[in-house]
Amino acid sequence: MTWLIPAWLKRAVAGLVAGVVLLWGAWVMGRREGTQANKAKAAAKAADDLATAKGVQDDVQKLGDDDVRKSLARWMRPSK
Repeated sequence: MTWLIPAWLKRAVAGLVAGVVLLWGAWVMGRREGTQANKAKAAAKAADDLATAKGVQDDVQKLGDDDVRKSLARWMRPSK
């Protein structure tokens, strides 16, 4: 029954379908790249946060007991 449809209409529909598939493919690729970029940013932030936490822990370990008590004294209630 496709012999009833004019050739120019078949070409137009095929071109339209090809265009839609191309646009959909570009959208999917862009979405995937955006997701991967966000994952990379999150991993970099997590690594930076871990490095910062390690630095703070090292600084606290270097302090003596009296220095730690003095720095914590302003944040804690005095014991009675």
